[in-house]
Amino acid sequence: MSLTLRDYSIFDKFNFERKPVGVKYSLSKPAGIEQLDKSLGLCEMFKEAQTSKPFYATKENVQCGEHVVGMLDFPPMMYSGQLGPMFAMFKTLGANRRIYDYVPILPKDSVKYITHSSVDQLSSDPDLLIITANTTQAEIILRASSYSDGKMWSFKGTTCLSCAWIYAHPYLNGELNCTVSGLGFSMKARQVLPEGLIIITVPFDLISGLIENLKDMEWEPYWFNLGRDGFVDEVKKRSEELAKELEQPYSYRL
Repeated sequence: MSLTLRDYSIFDKFNFERKPVGVKYSLSKPAGIEQLDKSLGLCEMFKEAQTSKPFYATKENVQCGEHVVGMLDFPPMMYSGQLGPMFAMFKTLGANRRIYDYVPILPKDSVKYITHSSVDQLSSDPDLLIITANTTQAEIILRASSYSDGKMWSFKGTTCLSCAWIYAHPYLNGELNCTVSGLGFSMKARQVLPEGLIIITVPFDLISGLIENLKDMEWEPYWFNLGRDGFVDEVKKRSEELAKELEQPYSYRL
């Protein structure tokens, strides 16, 4: 457990309709937190935490997705691809079977408890921060994610087991990942969220940098409010001024 807690108050500035949620994996029972009193799909749990008290879930609470967090092995019926054609997710068994060679999962029995807490109720720094945003909010977060290092955005997902790309991939690979509500098969069928929301998962080692960049950068650049023609004119003017200052040839075509 963390001895100190980061300052997450920067996220208050977004006025999110749905609160960001911290996720923590552990083998020991979380202190001072109650167990979830229902059974939910893994993909439903971060939504539940947006409006509830912090809770922890065990294998008994995870109705679907327990394989992704290492609580169970995939049964042969899943691993062999039998479900894909039945659910109209894949044309053949082989197409469905193929995903099990690359879908990320946590090692078997490495997680016994999964704690979820909205960002304003965190008692320790999370392993993952799951943010549900509209497009404007997501643009700010994604720009902030590469503001100081220039790293490329690279998002991964699959038709089924979309929870793996939210709950396992960022944690295992240290990469921010992003999806859109309505794309994941089970999430769509369960009607977890309205379609078109951006779901961003930030792993523990990127959270501090994201917070610092959000504090440092300009959220609504001057350039966004010029209109199309105003933007083009200003780019031409500024670019030509800079080229002249640097004594470099430059021509901006209108």
